[in-house]
Amino acid sequence: MRAALRAASEGSLESGWLYLASSEDPTLDSFCLIHGDAEEQEPDPNFPQGGLDTQTLEDCAHCARQFEAKPTDDLLLESFTYYWRFDAWLPHPGAPDPPPWEETKARLDREFFDSLGPERSSVHCKEEGCTRGAVEGSVLCRAHHFEMVKHERCPFANDT
Repeated sequence: MRAALRAASEGSLESGWLYLASSEDPTLDSFCLIHGDAEEQEPDPNFPQGGLDTQTLEDCAHCARQFEAKPTDDLLLESFTYYWRFDAWLPHPGAPDPPPWEETKARLDREFFDSLGPERSSVHCKEEGCTRGAVEGSVLCRAHHFEMVKHERCPFANDT
């Protein structure tokens, strides 16, 4: 793993996909395998866990260089592992795991719903059968505006 990450950092890693022996977080001493073309080669049963392609490995090294001009092997591994596990760039060395997507989505949905502001009692929602007021800049109440934009049922429909 150490050699593959260092080669990716230097732009000298052969083109292909990195495979790992297990789904456990790798260490610098973990064995890995680079397949030149994942489509054409038979998978190696000793390396069943897909990793990242060469370009993404190089991008992970570039991310690590945002924190250190010449990143250590440990930082290269941290950058790789963070991207591999979370499909996101390492925000800073030592970053905690991001919150689960469900928590993030719920928070963002709530922020969007709250950003719609109060419903106007003088302008009724245009959704048939709705007796609530429309929010500023819309012909719909907060719940129906949320549903129109997000294409999903509003979990806050009963909030006033």
